[in-house]
Amino acid sequence: MSETSTSGLLQHRFLPDNTQVACKYKTQKPYMPDIFMVHIKKIPYYKPQKGLFESKLKEYTGSQGCIPLDTQKSVSIERLAPGEKPPTQQVSKSASSETPPVKQQPKAVQPKIEKNLTQPEAEVCENPPTFDLQDVPVAMDNLGWKISARLARVWFASPAHTYNDDPKSTQPFDDAIVTLDWVLKFRGVRNKYENLLAKDIYKNSALDLAKKKIYDHINKMFSENRKAELGFSTGSFLADIRQFHLDWQFQLTSLSNWDTLENLAPTDLTGALANFNLYAALGKVEVSSERYFRYEKSKNHYCSNVTAKITHIYVYAKDNYSFNGQQYLGHWNKYGVIIAPGSLFSQSGSPKRDTDIDIWIKNTNRPVDTRKNLFGKFKETDVYFPVYNADYCRWRDKHQRGGDFMIYSKPVYLKLKKPIDLELGEICRLESSDLPV
Repeated sequence: MSETSTSGLLQHRFLPDNTQVACKYKTQKPYMPDIFMVHIKKIPYYKPQKGLFESKLKEYTGSQGCIPLDTQKSVSIERLAPGEKPPTQQVSKSASSETPPVKQQPKAVQPKIEKNLTQPEAEVCENPPTFDLQDVPVAMDNLGWKISARLARVWFASPAHTYNDDPKSTQPFDDAIVTLDWVLKFRGVRNKYENLLAKDIYKNSALDLAKKKIYDHINKMFSENRKAELGFSTGSFLADIRQFHLDWQFQLTSLSNWDTLENLAPTDLTGALANFNLYAALGKVEVSSERYFRYEKSKNHYCSNVTAKITHIYVYAKDNYSFNGQQYLGHWNKYGVIIAPGSLFSQSGSPKRDTDIDIWIKNTNRPVDTRKNLFGKFKETDVYFPVYNADYCRWRDKHQRGGDFMIYSKPVYLKLKKPIDLELGEICRLESSDLPV
């Protein structure tokens, strides 16, 4: 699908890079004047970096870490959806002509300053730069994640739809953006794919399922026409990819987030699919049989003793592009993404201490500032907002857009180096004894 135009969308306001916002410090103790120069403890983060030949995940710790921000603002969902018309605003003349009275602000009560000062965990910032959820695909483009950006724009431009977890349910789908050739460019996927073809399709569980699907199909053909040619190809069923998947896949291999990473760095595949499956489906089946009558006292049967050989299969990727659950999706701004350690690395079950990673766990729901010095606070390029599945659900509820959908790559037809032979046994149909053979 082509990328959806965003012309006509509401313009959102970003602070210029050199703009600084008055901020205070939040601590467990009363507020202290800035003259004490209390420093916020910086927190480690990880950021994908493009290398000469491949990506890597760069760690920023200590003085290079980021500062959690205590603010009421989160990722914005206010910008109009693609094609959405702005709401009409009706303001009465009496209401618009009246000037609201200026309220006198009470003087702030200066708290007592205690000698034992604790290090604050977050810097209060009332007006961080705005980041709209629809800028996530912009960030993906800036990261070079072109497939991820296309899929994200399809979701934003589609009518509202929530994915149904029933595997047999009918869902919107896309089979044009993701290709098998593309996913196989990633080393972790290539390894699983080669193992699927070399070992997994020959496992007993896969052979049992393939045998059942073949038996059911040729038994139906034979019962309808005793002279039917029982060998078949499944290519004619590809027009309905959902039904093809239900009827003919017999083995899969699962890919996790880890398989999509490159030197621990998230990739375009991580942004597009993350956890997904590769499937093997029946392609071409050759059948040989010996046919005969089997006579009984009360009825006669026309039977065939059948042997099948799978010579070709189809392989394809499948996933659902949806936002169910509470998953954390990283900290984002228009220029890219950073990762909280707890989202990629396992957490210890031991009692928590005030370590860097523990503070990150407490602060993954906060925006952060990755500023490099004291003189450039709250730049648009440095402030990152946490994004969750729930943010996409909020956006869908507000704009009545945002359609979850299935992703299929077009099945690729492959000849097996080692064909699969299956003994199906006897299949019979009830016959009248006076019918010719």
